[in-house]
Amino acid sequence: MPRERQTGSPLLFDDEQIHEFIVNGYVVLNPEVPDDLHESILQKLQFVFEEEFNPGNNILPRVPEMYRILNSPEVQGALISVLGENVIEHPHRHCHYIGPGAEDGPPQRSLAENCHQDSYTPLARPRQHYPRYARIMYYPQDTPVELGPTHVIPGTHYNKAMTDEDRARPIPIAGKAGTVSITHFDVGHAAGINLLDQPRHMIKFVYVRAEEPVAPSWNCLESQWRRPKDLQAPYDLEVAWSHIWDWMCGKRDRYESLHSNGPIADDAELMPLIAELSADRDLHTRLRAMRVLAIKGERAAEAVPALINLLNTDHQAARVAAVYALGAIGSPSVEPLVSVLRESGRREDAHPVPRPWKDGVVAMDDAANGLAAVGASALPALIDLLSHNSEWVRVNAAFALGEMDSGAAEAVPDLARCLEDPSHCVVRTAADALGSIRKGTTASIPGLSRLLRPGRSGWTDAGREGWTADDQVRINAALAFARMGRDAAQAEDILIEALDDPCGQVASYAVDALQRIGSNTAVKAAMDYLHSRRWDETIVKGRRY
Repeated sequence: MPRERQTGSPLLFDDEQIHEFIVNGYVVLNPEVPDDLHESILQKLQFVFEEEFNPGNNILPRVPEMYRILNSPEVQGALISVLGENVIEHPHRHCHYIGPGAEDGPPQRSLAENCHQDSYTPLARPRQHYPRYARIMYYPQDTPVELGPTHVIPGTHYNKAMTDEDRARPIPIAGKAGTVSITHFDVGHAAGINLLDQPRHMIKFVYVRAEEPVAPSWNCLESQWRRPKDLQAPYDLEVAWSHIWDWMCGKRDRYESLHSNGPIADDAELMPLIAELSADRDLHTRLRAMRVLAIKGERAAEAVPALINLLNTDHQAARVAAVYALGAIGSPSVEPLVSVLRESGRREDAHPVPRPWKDGVVAMDDAANGLAAVGASALPALIDLLSHNSEWVRVNAAFALGEMDSGAAEAVPDLARCLEDPSHCVVRTAADALGSIRKGTTASIPGLSRLLRPGRSGWTDAGREGWTADDQVRINAALAFARMGRDAAQAEDILIEALDDPCGQVASYAVDALQRIGSNTAVKAAMDYLHSRRWDETIVKGRRY
């Protein structure tokens, strides 16, 4: 979280705003700060871009007035509401600048071509349906549609990729100076087209959930899921939305809200519902059938083969609904989902690197999300898959266990052994999973500590933007320690050593971890590091001191 003193108590979201975030993938807010603050920020940004260069991750110390935006009660409340207490500030920040003047070609076509889902780092990290990462976007100037505001594509945060259908429906987040939006990190979006004779600035900040939700972190007045009034997603994914709501509420049963609709399914006959899953039925009919089948739970076991056929290949909404319907059916889904994952491993073993594992992002097999949604009854199978001979299967198993949070505590010893895996893809995913599980993860501290030392043979070839696999391994290990909080005390010495890591993101997470450990020596080391790297924003071109 931003380090300066807050200007007031956080203004937490209400239920409706959380409903909108779950369904649409974003919420817009307007922090109450003096209007001249935005003008001050804008003038400094214009100077930076005219006289210096885009400082990238250093934009916040270069323009520290933006701390007042990030520390406003509205932004603090949004972050806590979506990501829980003790949010971790991701080291990546960026000012997205669009110069004045229209681009060549039809603006609509250019906007569609710009639509994308962000990558987490230059190297890959799996996309996640649960909101573990969120993005804050801030405009320091009035940003009408003609100035090219960021456009979002509601509901696409559950997608594996953007489709032509998605690219046809972006919505501009236009607004006055000071407009802020918080978005699910995976929601599709695009910069607009600047048609005016002035530049557009949008500053992006990223935050990470530190802890598993155990209770609502917003002003929650109702325990059961309901749809938002402003529903912008084009398809009914209530089976997924209600699951995410129950997870954010900290419920052990992530299908509690769905189960409360039991009477809807009692009178529905099973075989006609299965018939409605056929590809020759319209999508809305199939989605409705999947919702009712999910409500039936284990009574819908005969529908599992038909639901399995919808994974990975069908319409984005259909595959997401199938994932969570299989999770709701529970135990009968486990072995079929395991079979899908094993087959996926056999298919990907024919390639040096699994095809879904790309620089910047990786989309897990739908079976992994399905097994995570099943929960406890899938745990033994997932632990067994951690030792599968396919790298892709091991990666998916580790990911699924991390999505189960403390419910996968039994898997910690096996995940700790995965930290010795010859595949950096497996190691990185296992480190992430341990950071999510937290419960009992002190057993993994020796393995994570070894990962913090750079220079592993075979993992040091420069890839995208000069990053190496070893860089990403160390980042994931440091972030896992930051999420462990005080439980990472045994790693204090190696975290202090990591402050000198050649990769800045490793050091950033090490500072977070040391602050959360909270011992006198840990805090002093973090403060010494930050003091030695203090930034004097008054030093500009032509002024040396």
